[in-house]
Amino acid sequence: MRLRKFRVRAYRCIHDSGEITVGDLAAFVGRNESGKTTILQALTLLNKDERISELDLCDEMNEELKNEIKLAEGEFDLTQNEKSMLKEKFPNLPEIKKIKLFRTNQNQKVQYEFEDIELGENENRELNSWENFSKQIISFLDTIPNHLRIQIDTSFFEGVVPKNQEIFDSKMAEFSNQFQVIAIQESKVLEEWEKIYKNPENQFSNLLSGDSERTALQNFIASELHPRFVYFSDYKKIYGNINLNEYMKEERGEREESIEFIEEFDKAETVRNLFYLAELDIKELDEVKSTPSKCIKLLNAASNRLTSKLNPAWKGDPIHVDLRYNPGNIMSVVISDVHKDGTITNTGLLNRRAEGFKWTFSFIVNFAAETQRSELKEAILLLDEPARNLHPTQQMGISDLLKNLAGSNQVLYATHSPFMIFDYTPGNLLVVELDKRKHLSRIFYDYWNADDKTLTPILYGLSRGQVESIVDREIGTNSRPIIIVETMSDAMYLNAFDKFLQDPNISMNPLNVIAAYNKNSVLPLAIFYRNHGYKTFVLLDNTEESKQISSQLTSNEFSSVQTIFFEKEGKKLESIEDYIVLEDYLHPVNQTYEIKLRQEGFSNISTKDIESKEGRGNLDKLRKIWQEHRDDDWGEFDNEEITRYICEKITLGETSFLSDKTKDQFRSLYRLIAERIRQYQNVMTKTDLDKFQRNKA
Repeated sequence: MRLRKFRVRAYRCIHDSGEITVGDLAAFVGRNESGKTTILQALTLLNKDERISELDLCDEMNEELKNEIKLAEGEFDLTQNEKSMLKEKFPNLPEIKKIKLFRTNQNQKVQYEFEDIELGENENRELNSWENFSKQIISFLDTIPNHLRIQIDTSFFEGVVPKNQEIFDSKMAEFSNQFQVIAIQESKVLEEWEKIYKNPENQFSNLLSGDSERTALQNFIASELHPRFVYFSDYKKIYGNINLNEYMKEERGEREESIEFIEEFDKAETVRNLFYLAELDIKELDEVKSTPSKCIKLLNAASNRLTSKLNPAWKGDPIHVDLRYNPGNIMSVVISDVHKDGTITNTGLLNRRAEGFKWTFSFIVNFAAETQRSELKEAILLLDEPARNLHPTQQMGISDLLKNLAGSNQVLYATHSPFMIFDYTPGNLLVVELDKRKHLSRIFYDYWNADDKTLTPILYGLSRGQVESIVDREIGTNSRPIIIVETMSDAMYLNAFDKFLQDPNISMNPLNVIAAYNKNSVLPLAIFYRNHGYKTFVLLDNTEESKQISSQLTSNEFSSVQTIFFEKEGKKLESIEDYIVLEDYLHPVNQTYEIKLRQEGFSNISTKDIESKEGRGNLDKLRKIWQEHRDDDWGEFDNEEITRYICEKITLGETSFLSDKTKDQFRSLYRLIAERIRQYQNVMTKTDLDKFQRNKA
């Protein structure tokens, strides 16, 4: 079965998730404490043997919980094989394509719903079920002579349905032998019994369970088709040396009392998974450990099996794992790097490796063992942060593992990482948000409508193509020049005033504007672009930090033509805001903060207020005014908020506060940029092309 829709209610922090559609490989993305783990754990309530704890019911819904409500419900599509099995067992029923499962707060059993199918609730003697088979046996025994009947033990047929074929066959053979001994003188009775005993319809594999059509269908689904939700969470790390004496104590349950109760897999479970993948029998090892040749042969075979099972999920250079037996009943886990040319290096104990390596190794061991041990097929795997602590390259290895599992299973997992998101189809990517006021989790099927901060890993993932384009030399050498700016405000101003001026002679259209994350990222970002074929320019303000960036660019073979400082009529400007006439800039400042700080006694800032302050540029002077009003709760002056105000007014065409002088000063900036591009293209194009060819070679 494949889960297609689900809904969770009154479970921990979730009042009502609403109906959510999911695909075969679905990621849940959300900030910490948003409810991702809660959703995954709530789905395990649909397992047959799961128990509901009162502590898991939502405290804020006590009134609603006085009535019976569905805590978890899921709508499942049946596979073609499952539909065929049901048709074979219930030929008189219409084809069943969907099944609903749900569990309520007042019933510990999972219940079933079958849409658009009428099922009989009354007893049906025509059903080939265990109940009817038992009644048939009892009825037959009532027809035989009483002196025989009183000797026959019928407790097997008066009990519950046998658990499996083996128990059924054993009990039936035992009963038949008993019956034949008792009725050995009655050939007619034995003949009738043989007809019942050997009737193909009365074989266990053909028997249903239930005395009504609905009960029989539900019992068959419960025993043969009920979906399994398998939840994976934390695992402990494997270290280099394993004390087999301590391990065997754990296996026997001889654990010391601890002051803290930890709900996670312990070290014994992790070691058990390691030995499971290696197919290593500890009892067999104990028998041969005193014979070195046999011990080495056993461990070599186990090591090779372990290595072959781990490497498919291991990214980077392959590894080889050696299990070595040492005096003191110690098992050592030795790791070696295997290179493409066949050489082996860096052989040593696992505990010599980095913490990230040990965690990655342990996770893959645990996850691979748990999935293989369960013989997972047509299961629904629920994974909570499967890639925590992993390098992006290893995360991609885990994502490949999940994709492979999704072929025969459904995989739902929670993640924070953009490298673990590989399907952006609605239903395969779900966003979880927490309404802090009501402490409720909300799930977005249309994830693009979620909060921007929640979407951060998704946006990074969506931009992966843009990142890859930076290192693609063919894209770089055939692209328009780029100009890297220090702040988001610089990028917004350049694009907005380009649109505002509408001057084809100085347009920014021949450029791509790239906003650095912060000043520290300008240098490496510029080098990345330049080294991959882009004609790269950098626009800087006149602060000391920016001057240091300029010097570093020069030392990294950037020409002076490629570094552009803000200037006007030969005079250096501290920021791009200084291209805006002071009176023009103060208009949005006063408009923004008059409303924002009305309760804090804000009064309009005048040009005299700015001119009376000492500082390097208008922004520096405004910040000093805000510092003077720190005790008035003015907070920090946010120039980006003013930038957004100006750019929004340009978009709306409400620009009466911008003077012609401001326009002219921005034109001077565009002319400066255009002139530098022309100088660079005249002087450097041939040099760059030669360098590109050398780098490519």
